[in-house]
Amino acid sequence: MTEKESRIGVSRRGFIKGTLAGASAVALAGISSGEVHAAPIPKKWDMEADVVVIGFGGAGACAAVESARAGASVLLLEKTGVPGGSTMLSGGIVYASGTKLQKSEGIQDTPEAMYKYLMACGQGRAVPELVKVVSEMSSQNIDWLAGMGAIFTKELLAMSGMETEPEYKAITPPERRGHRVKGTGPALFKVLADAVKTEKKIKVMLNTSGARLITRTASTTSNSEVLGVKALSNRKEVNIKAKKGVILATGGIMPGRKDTEDWLKDYSPDIAKCVPAGSLNATGDGYRMGVFCGGALKGLNTGGTLPSVMFPGSKMAGIVYANIWGLPNIYVKTDGTRFCNEGANYVLVSEAMFEKKATTAYCIFDASTVQKAFEMVAKGIEIRRTIALGIDPKNLDEQVKMGYLGKGNTISELAKALNIDGAVLEKTVTAYNANAESGKDPEFNRTKALAPLKTGPFYGIKINPGLVCHDGGLSINPKAQVLDSYDQVIPRLYAA
Repeated sequence: MTEKESRIGVSRRGFIKGTLAGASAVALAGISSGEVHAAPIPKKWDMEADVVVIGFGGAGACAAVESARAGASVLLLEKTGVPGGSTMLSGGIVYASGTKLQKSEGIQDTPEAMYKYLMACGQGRAVPELVKVVSEMSSQNIDWLAGMGAIFTKELLAMSGMETEPEYKAITPPERRGHRVKGTGPALFKVLADAVKTEKKIKVMLNTSGARLITRTASTTSNSEVLGVKALSNRKEVNIKAKKGVILATGGIMPGRKDTEDWLKDYSPDIAKCVPAGSLNATGDGYRMGVFCGGALKGLNTGGTLPSVMFPGSKMAGIVYANIWGLPNIYVKTDGTRFCNEGANYVLVSEAMFEKKATTAYCIFDASTVQKAFEMVAKGIEIRRTIALGIDPKNLDEQVKMGYLGKGNTISELAKALNIDGAVLEKTVTAYNANAESGKDPEFNRTKALAPLKTGPFYGIKINPGLVCHDGGLSINPKAQVLDSYDQVIPRLYAA
């Protein structure tokens, strides 16, 4: 624990704090520290490439494209039949500073300011060297994506983080750094997937998962160097030689699966309480492969969490977007009372859900919110990503019949539909509306989307904290080389 973490104690972000490395990381894989090993060198390689990238999501696509453009032959492995990972499911935001789009809007932003902000967000857990690289290269990343066809517009340029929250605003002036691709996550991944297709040096292998890394003892380091990967391609075992290196881009670990439940309870107990709101194909494959080579794991009890809707019969929750876009709504606990500043960044709202024992809550909105959702479509937002991912504003009555959306012509009727005390909810909404009309929210100091909910019909959806992505992973240096628990490089192994 760092000095800063010790001072913070159990802070507002204490529930997402955690680090694991060394012997503990080895224990994660179910082996002792003296048994760390990977797959043996095969007598015969089934195929080879200069670079093997495991995971065809956004990170894997970027790694494959840049490797090919540097002259390397690339094998890009994806364990599912459809690539995309978390990037396909994302809002399509790329965080960046000092960009051409910012300058065209008169925004004088710098990588230094972005660095200070991101380090503050890290709450003592972020690695300075990595954050510096991210900040300094961010503008180049936007140019790189735009050069391949990604469309960034001034209308979608936003403060996508906690920039305006008082504690962060005091560190560095808030700026619009959230560069959202028009068409959100699917459009962003299409750009990357199209780039992969145009590179003749990249061969994509779908339905192919990495099982174990293949290593040999290196003469120049105490760690074994990675030679390739033992993979399962359409259930057939293949040994793939990587002449220059292996890049792990497999994502993290998602709750909601039997094969991840025990792992999360042991090593990510807070994350285990979340509903899955990201790629269910994230099962820690890269973690396991890296650990068997001696790689260290860090930040295992951290993650990107947002209020989310778990639909009946669905395996994955839909993120609530209403507050991100600034659409009018309120959050209430099961007792009908508000518990947070709904206009705050989703990280802070998620924290409040844990702190105020509101891990089951309700998002309440009205007909005016629905109308504003349609206005978001004209700005390039998919209609099913306006209120919440999976909620279609055009067919609300049908969704009411399906049982996951409550409706009432009055607040009292809505309360009955949601099984909430009607008198309490009416009192909550009445007080909120009065404050919204006065422009002040003395209870939670909300300013964003502080608008009354008076236009029937009224709607409500049950929400829980949802995990979008696991923040932890293999320890790396600024060159993306995987490190062991002594911060020594594991030769020819890289990770996103």
